[in-house]
Amino acid sequence: MSLLEIKGLTLRTGGQALVSDLSLSVASGARMGLIGESGSGKSLTALAAIGLLPPDIRAEGSVLLDGKEVVGAREEDLVALRGAVAGTVFQEPLTALDPLMKVGRQVAEPLVRRYRREGGALDRRAVDREMRELLERVSLPDIARIANAYPFEISGGQRQRVAIAMALACRPKLLIADEPTTALDVTTQAEILELLSDLVNESGMALLFISHDLPIVAQIVEEVTVLRRGEVVERGAVRSVFSSPAHEYTRTLVAAAAAFDEALGGAR
Repeated sequence: MSLLEIKGLTLRTGGQALVSDLSLSVASGARMGLIGESGSGKSLTALAAIGLLPPDIRAEGSVLLDGKEVVGAREEDLVALRGAVAGTVFQEPLTALDPLMKVGRQVAEPLVRRYRREGGALDRRAVDREMRELLERVSLPDIARIANAYPFEISGGQRQRVAIAMALACRPKLLIADEPTTALDVTTQAEILELLSDLVNESGMALLFISHDLPIVAQIVEEVTVLRRGEVVERGAVRSVFSSPAHEYTRTLVAAAAAFDEALGGAR
C-alpha cells in the first residue's frame, strides 16, 4: 500500500478550480518529484496531503495518508498523522520557524510529542541529547551555539537544516519537501540536496520533492509528475520524462532549463 495515495483531488476557491482531478501515489521508500511553474498547484497539493489547506479552499476527492483519509478528517485525527507519518520541510524556514523561540527548543518540541505518542517516559535529558544528535545529523556546526540561538541569528542554510531536523524528529515514513532550496544560494542548495538525499537513503523514508527547478529535481528523485494549471500533464521515470518529454508543456520546461544552464555556463 502507498504511503500517500491521492485520487481525483480537486481544490476550489469560490468558483475557481486551483487543482483539478489530480491523482498521485508515493510508495514506501519511493522518491517522487512534483514539478511545474509557479501557480501550478504544487504547494497546494502538498498542503492537501497533510490537511493544512487554507480555510477558503475546499477539497474534493480522496487523500489517503498511510491508509487514513485526510479529506474531511477531524483536526485531532490529522495531528496524529503529521510528523508520525509525514514530516514537512517548507520553502522559507524563516517564516516556518517561530522567531521568538530558540532553535533547540523548537527541535525538542516534536521530540516530546513523539515520546508521548510512543508512550515512553519523558526524560528531559534524553530529549536534550536527541535534540543535539539531530542537529549534528543535519551537519550543523557549533551545536551549543545554534541550539541557544533564535532563527534570525543563524544563516538561511542553517535555518533550513534546523527545519529538516524538526521534520526528522518524529521519524516520519514520508518526507514532503516543498521548494526546500529556493531561498538559498547555489552552494547551499547543493549541500541541502546532498543532505536530503543522504537522510532519505539512511532512514528509508519516502520523499515527495516539490520544485520548479528541473535540474534540482533530476538530482534527487526517481519518478516525476508534471503539473500545469492544476492538472497532471505527464508522469514517469525522471530520466525518461526529462530526456524525451511527451507533452508540449514538459518540453517547454526542459528547453527553458537547458537554456538557463547554457547561459550560466557562458557567463562563467
